[in-house]
Parts: sequence; C-alpha cells; structure tokens
Amino acid sequence: MTPRLAGFLLGGLALGWPVLGCSVLAAQPAAQDRPLAIPALPLGEALTRFGQQTGLQILYSPDLVSGRRSRALAGRMAPAAALAELLNGTGLSFDLRDGMATIGRPQETADVLPPLTVEGRPLHSGRTASVASPDQSIGRTETPVEDLPQGLSIVTRADLDRRDVQDINSALAYSAGVRPIDYPGGQGAIDVYVRGFRQTSESVLIDGLRSGYNPYGLEYEPFGVERVEVLKGPASAIYGAMPPGGAIALTSKRPTDQPLHRLQLQGGSHDRRQVTADLSDRIDAGGSLRYRLTALSRRSGTQVDHTPDDRLYVAPALSWSAGEGTEITLLASLLDFRKMGAEQSFPVSGTVLDNPYGRLDPSLFLGYPGVSSYRSRTLSAGYEARHALSGDWTLRHSLRHSRSRVGYRWSWSDSGALEANRYYRFGLQDRPKTSSTLLADANLQGGVTTGPLRHSLLAGVDHARYRVHETRRNGTVADPIDVFAPVYGGPYAWDAALLNDLTDRIRQTGLYLQDEIAAGGWRLTLGGRMDWSRTDVRGLLSDSVPVETTQFDRAFTKRIGLAYRFDNGLAPYAGYATSFQPTSGSDAQGRPFSPSRGAQIETGLRYRPEGVDALFTASLFRAVQRNLTTADPDHPGYLTQTGETRSRGVELEARTAVGETTDLTAAYTLTDARVTRDTPAPGGTDKTGHRVASVPRHAASLWLRQRFEDGPADGLTAGIGVRYVGATDNAANSVRVPAYTLVDVSLGYELDRLGPSLDGVGLTLTATNLFDRRYFSPGFYEDSVFVGNRRAVLATLSYRW
Repeated sequence: MTPRLAGFLLGGLALGWPVLGCSVLAAQPAAQDRPLAIPALPLGEALTRFGQQTGLQILYSPDLVSGRRSRALAGRMAPAAALAELLNGTGLSFDLRDGMATIGRPQETADVLPPLTVEGRPLHSGRTASVASPDQSIGRTETPVEDLPQGLSIVTRADLDRRDVQDINSALAYSAGVRPIDYPGGQGAIDVYVRGFRQTSESVLIDGLRSGYNPYGLEYEPFGVERVEVLKGPASAIYGAMPPGGAIALTSKRPTDQPLHRLQLQGGSHDRRQVTADLSDRIDAGGSLRYRLTALSRRSGTQVDHTPDDRLYVAPALSWSAGEGTEITLLASLLDFRKMGAEQSFPVSGTVLDNPYGRLDPSLFLGYPGVSSYRSRTLSAGYEARHALSGDWTLRHSLRHSRSRVGYRWSWSDSGALEANRYYRFGLQDRPKTSSTLLADANLQGGVTTGPLRHSLLAGVDHARYRVHETRRNGTVADPIDVFAPVYGGPYAWDAALLNDLTDRIRQTGLYLQDEIAAGGWRLTLGGRMDWSRTDVRGLLSDSVPVETTQFDRAFTKRIGLAYRFDNGLAPYAGYATSFQPTSGSDAQGRPFSPSRGAQIETGLRYRPEGVDALFTASLFRAVQRNLTTADPDHPGYLTQTGETRSRGVELEARTAVGETTDLTAAYTLTDARVTRDTPAPGGTDKTGHRVASVPRHAASLWLRQRFEDGPADGLTAGIGVRYVGATDNAANSVRVPAYTLVDVSLGYELDRLGPSLDGVGLTLTATNLFDRRYFSPGFYEDSVFVGNRRAVLATLSYRW
C-alpha cells in the first residue's frame, strides 16, 4: 500500500465517521469477555473499578463491603466470572441480570437488601471509563501492565496532585529510567533522557497522537493532564518515528460522569500568582452530553532575573454518547506562555569548577533584558470517536489540528566559556516561527479465538502533515556581561541580511498491526509497522542562496514479547523491539542520510502480591542506536553515519500501599550508556568508550505519603520525597558534574475539620529542593552547565463542591 493510498483511506474513515457513528449496532452481550485490570483493593473501590471497566451498574450496601478486600483481576474474562473471582473469599454473592449486579450475602436477594450504593455504569448505556485504571496502559490498546513486554512507568492525576507538579520534568522525576534536565527560567523544548537516550518532542504523545514537530512551539501543561505514561524502550512499532528511549504519553483531562467543580488560588516563590479552575458535569439529564473546562492563568517570575513564567491555558472538552456503543469526545486547547530567550549556558568556571572571583549567582541572566524573549501561542482542536461494532470489535478514530506562532529572540554563546574568568560574550538571533500540524489515526480492535488461543487484534493507519516557516537573523552585542557585576544595555545591532528563510514540510504515513495472544497464563505480543515519510525544504539561505531539497524515508519496525502470569502474582517477561528516527542532511557525495536505527532486548519481572495494593517491577535491558552522524575524516566539514551508542542497565520500581493510609513509591536505576563507535574530525577527540553526556550511572528516588484520619491530625496529609542523581559528564568526558540529592515535601489539610462552613476547602503547602541544594547538569557546550532549580515554596487554597 502506498502512502498516498493510505492517506486516502484515512481521510475516507474521517469523512465517513459521522454516518457510521450514528448507526446503532448490537451492544456487546454481558457474557462477552472484557479486558480487566483491577488490583487487590478495599472491596468498595474494587467494585467501582469493576463497574467502570465493564459498563455494569453495581448495587451494594456500604456496610456490607466495609472492611473487606477483593482479589486482584487481570486479563480478559466474562463479567460474571470476573465478579465471582472478585468476591471470592469475602463471603458475599451476587445476582447479575439486565446489566445490573446486586451484591449481598448468599441468603439475601435484591428485594430484601438494606439501603444500597450504586457504582459503575451511569444511566446512559454504552459508556466506558474515560481514563483507564493506573494498572493498565492506555496506549493503542488498554493492556494490563503485567502483559506488557516492556518497561512502563505510570504517573496518575493523584500523583501529580499530591506533589503539586508544575512542569513535565517534575512529573517524571520519580520514575525509574527517566532523567529530566532541569532548565530554570524556561524549559522550551523538552529535554529528557530515557534509558540513556535523549528524547525529543517527537517522542511525546498527547491522547495517542504525536504532540507535534515544532519543539519551540510545544509546551505541556501538567494541570491539563490526567496521567503520564513512559513506555521504555523502542516504541516505533506502535507510534512510528522516535528515539529508542521510548515514548512519553500524556492523556488530557476528559468530561466526568459525576459533577466536578474545583477552584484553586496559588502563590509562592518568585512572586507567583496563579488561579485554576477544573469544572465538569452533565449537560442533559441522561448524561449523554458532558463537558469539562480546565483553565489556568499565571503571572510569575523565576529564579533567573528578568525572566517571567507567565501562562494562560484553557482547555474545553465535550463528550457525547451518540448511541449504544458510540462515544465522541471533542478536545481543544489554547496555550499562551511568555518566558525568557537567554540560553542560560553557565560556564563551568564558577559553577562546578573554581573561579578566582568566586561562585556565579544562580539568578544571573545571560541575555539582553528587553530584547531576549520567548513567546508562544498554540491553538489546537480535535476529536476522538469510538464505536462498538458487533461482537468484540471496536472502531476508533482520532484527529487533531494545531497552529503555533512563536516569537523567539535568542541570546546564545559560542562556547559558554568566560573571557578573563569573568566576561561572558554572547550574540542574538531573531527566529520567529509559525507552524501548522494535522495528525490523524484510525484503527480497528477486536478479539477472536483460534482453538485454545485468544487473540486481541489491532490494525490501524496514522497520518501526519506538518508545515513550518521560520526566518533567522543574527545580531551582535557590543559589550560582554561581567558575570560577577552584571550591567545590561549598551549597543547592539541586527544584521541587514537574513541568515535563512525556510519552509519545511513533512508528510508521514504509518500502517501498524499487533496481535496479543493469550493461552492460559501466557501472553505473546507480536507487532509490526511500516512507515513512509517525505521531508521538503524550500527557501533561501544567507546571501539569498536558494535551497530546495526533498528527502524520502521508509522503515519497518517490529516488536515481539512474551509474558507469563503465575497464580502467586509473579509475571516474568522478555521482549525485543526496534525503532527508527529520520536524519536530515546528506553526506559528502550528496546522498541523503538514512534513518538512525535502534534495537533493544529486555527481560524483567513484575510482582503483584495478593491482598496488597502494590506492584513491584524489575527490568534488565540492553539497547543500541546505530547510523548516528559523526565527522567524516576523509571529507572535513561533512558528516557520515558511522556513529553508535549503547545503553544497558537495571531498573527497579515499586508502588505500594502500606496499610490503609500510607503510600510508597520508590525507584532505582543503574545505567551504563556509552558511545561505542565514533569517527572524530581531524584533530578532534574520538569519543569511543565515553559515557553519554548527562546520563548518570546511578539514580534513585523515594516518595512517602501519610494520610491521618484520627486524633488531632485528622484531615492532614504529609508527603516527603528524596531524589538522588549520580555524577554526570559532558560529551567529551572532560568535565564531571557532581552528584546531588534533593528533598521535596508536601503538607495538605482539609479545612472542613474545623467546621461545616469550610466543607470542600483545602490548603496545601509544597516545597521542592527543600534545603536549597546547588546542583548542575551538563549544558549545550563542553564548557557549560545548566544551573538546577533552587528551593521553591508554594501555597495552594482549593475549593471543591
């Protein structure tokens, strides 16, 4: 199938969807097997999740389930069999008829039960949970964690709220195998390492679609996110082109079945002032129409002088249950932010190395106030549609269109090095950029049985179109900054001629197929994907030199994995997966570069103990990325594709409830990431054998949360976290950046304990880097570092009704 034909098929699905979506097909019978993932929980909570995942209405007496715990459920099974397993050992039975399950003691019937609590499906039929449980992935398929042949870390909305997360780096800070690079004053393009490989905006997904291709127009507002997943290791067989470290998947907030009204006021360090609203409810009495509105407005400074952190975020959403088994959700967002335009590449002298004049102040601004600036405005709109066909088949389609306008006046340095140990010289570059992105995906999912084998099949096509126009103009600043006594201002001038004026267009199409096969306790995953992409560059270089290039790429990637579930909760797994990533440019002979290739082999063990709300994971991996560009020693000034990087390591992760009121999250990572093949330029350094820049050998984290329910502390919640990041190196391994340990704390109190007039009011106090530890990360240049985030204290007053 050609990319053009695949694009027409995808467009046909999009145009034909409204007709298909409005037809009402037979609902799935109650006896049909469903994918379920419910850990061992207090019985009331387990029944709630069971109702959400099966679409059944659950009736029970609160007194009846109090003090009882359920067994864990995972896999595909009929609702009746699943509910029997869920209640096994509780002394309770159930009656299931007409889409309703009534829980009682064996001698009781629905006619004589005491007052009941209703959980599960809302009155309008055909509804499914908008967000899967934290014990299963919500990627292309809702697969229980134990069945995945790759590492996976999940950060839920509850996790984000408990730590009062303010950016994506903080969201990922307690996940094994993930190394965020802190960038105070403005993150801009995402900079995260997963399993030793640097991830880009291409590896970030929003609601199952690629976030986009313009890294400077992309920011991710955590307040609008319901959960974050990190699928570790190559994910190209599922999502297409991306680095071999894996995929970072964000799920937006969706309309809820129950009313949700929450307002927050926040203030704190750096004169921060923020207000947020999160509102959701039914529009009609039956609940077939539901809305959600998420909004945030912030005015704030940062730890860096002359650097704002202002933001406006508005995200409306509307869900419509158009008929039995048909659900359509419209999603839109506006993100407008203003930050600084300085590169902030601090010199190593005065930070990790001694300087005769002392230490550099972390608040130092390495730009030109009033000129260096960064402003971005992004509008996006799209939809997700899902229609249940006959039997166990579901058709899904999603689409998102976005436009970004970026005003970026960049202050940059050649190397970050100081002149005479105290003078920092920098230049300017004005690089406004506008972009437009269209992303779409359509897939068919269902189950079939062949003898003893149960197949969960996925087949789909996705398509992306991207256009960006950017101009660049250099500028010169006459005087350097005295970093120990900065005085800003002085003459500067812009070049008369543009450095470039270019328009890039990318078209990408992918066909993918996956089969998850279950037989007893065995789970076999087989997947493959074929991608085609075309990149066109048109425009002018400096001195009005025209440029016109076209590059075609195609790649096949695959995934195979095997897992086995033991009855005692152990689930060993092993997997192999490949990835690809297009590489722009050409070699000395003018031949376009081929995509870089990644491959990983992984084995691991997951353990979910019976009767405990916990999941423990251990994984061992080895990944290689080939076809990386390096200097061409035979043709100075050109590149060749002979580079190779290898990463191997161990990851340990635990999420567990300790009793009824304590939660624990812990992670440890050992990573050995090295350059295994390099060809230096004449007179350059051969990096073969060097450690990969910014990747520590050891990293660990722990978050402990305690909720108090009795005595004077009733209503109080306390959390403490510790993060350790080992020593790292620059690319040349000539500068060692020291290890560091950071402490975060959180205190929350429900003010309704003070009186009924304060019902729904809560107060939260958080502090990150509590002891204000100075720490650094390797910067853009060999002689530069990024300064870490200083202590930040935030107070949040919330009202929920």
